[in-house]
Amino acid sequence: MRYTSSSHSAKYTGDFVFSQLIPYIGNKRKLLSLIGLALESSGLDPVNSTFLDAFSGSTVVSRYAKQLGFAVTANDWEPYAEALAKCFVELNEAPTYFNSRSYRDVLAELNSLAGIEGWITTHLCPSDDEKYDIQRDRMFYMRKNGMRLDAICERIREWELTGALNPLQLAAILGPLLYQACWLSNTSGVFKGFHNGWGGQTGTALYRIKADLELEPAIFFNNGRVNATSRLDASELAAHSQEKPPFDMAYLDPPYNQHPYGSNYHVLNTVTLWDKPKLSPKITGHGDKSAIRHDWRTERRSAYNYQSKAPSEYRKLVSTLNAHFICTSYSTDGFIPLREMIEANRDRGETKAFLQGYKRYRVSSQRFSEKPMNIEFVLLTDTTRSATRSTDSYVNEILEAEHTVISAHAETSAPPTEQGVLF
Repeated sequence: MRYTSSSHSAKYTGDFVFSQLIPYIGNKRKLLSLIGLALESSGLDPVNSTFLDAFSGSTVVSRYAKQLGFAVTANDWEPYAEALAKCFVELNEAPTYFNSRSYRDVLAELNSLAGIEGWITTHLCPSDDEKYDIQRDRMFYMRKNGMRLDAICERIREWELTGALNPLQLAAILGPLLYQACWLSNTSGVFKGFHNGWGGQTGTALYRIKADLELEPAIFFNNGRVNATSRLDASELAAHSQEKPPFDMAYLDPPYNQHPYGSNYHVLNTVTLWDKPKLSPKITGHGDKSAIRHDWRTERRSAYNYQSKAPSEYRKLVSTLNAHFICTSYSTDGFIPLREMIEANRDRGETKAFLQGYKRYRVSSQRFSEKPMNIEFVLLTDTTRSATRSTDSYVNEILEAEHTVISAHAETSAPPTEQGVLF
């Protein structure tokens, strides 16, 4: 499966894999073809196999595996990610509500609610959309959409408190709501900051930032299998896997760098949990500009966000995971050194590497980069067979591929005077 922006826009596509897919740093929508090659190479028959996605995030890989026919278990320790997985992976069809009401009818009721001034409007919106104070006001949402988010979240909480919603019914609502919380945000995709002014200096994406919140029904896909979700630390999940039959395929996509998902997407956790964290309603100048929740520090601080801890945490995960095949996505820019990652896989079994050149993320496409490309790779390890290739052969293959894609890129292959805009 190959992602194209023209055909697979998350807001407008009818494709299950990409529909209402939240914008997510590191999501693998552009690497599904590479992952597909690895899955095909395993020789597994999806309709008779199980699949674990240990870091499911946006759910794009879980959805892809589900569409192929695998019985999927999607795991992620972030609350918003669990909600997305329950909506798009565990559910095979739209639930009914309150004994007989349809899914579309319930979303229509939520769409009809008048806005109220609640936690989101108070903490994440300016006091006035036109006369805002960038020193005091947070500008994640326009007030009209902050008030709609507040109204919808409050109605959902009312239903929860009366016992009217089970976890899957709740997730079917939260899936579209979380997408809208991303779509309407005055950000570039993450919630660690917001534009100073609507859309920033260039007015980027005002068409969505100023749009009206409208919940659209999730697209469900029935693959005829029992799919599941969990919310565990990946290493804890691996330890539990020892007590169960092995997964046929386990897919690992650990964080690459120091940026925690819990802080990058803190607003999504607040919408999911609706626990209204005790934070200052306005910017005080004491490290609270983005109103980031504190629980990620105490409950979900990932070892993968530290260069000193990531290699050993990954080795522990790979060594304990009970699976026939272990498939890992990673990058030559990640915290885990290439050699150590390969050695951890070789110690479990026979390993294959699948490579793809990838354009690195940068804030401005106009800025020159000495390394505009890297290699995204997938390691597929058969834990029932012993390794035959040397670590050096893998390292050399991947680094040579990286050198090739960097050398072929316009910025690095052109003479210095032709290397694009440098200012």
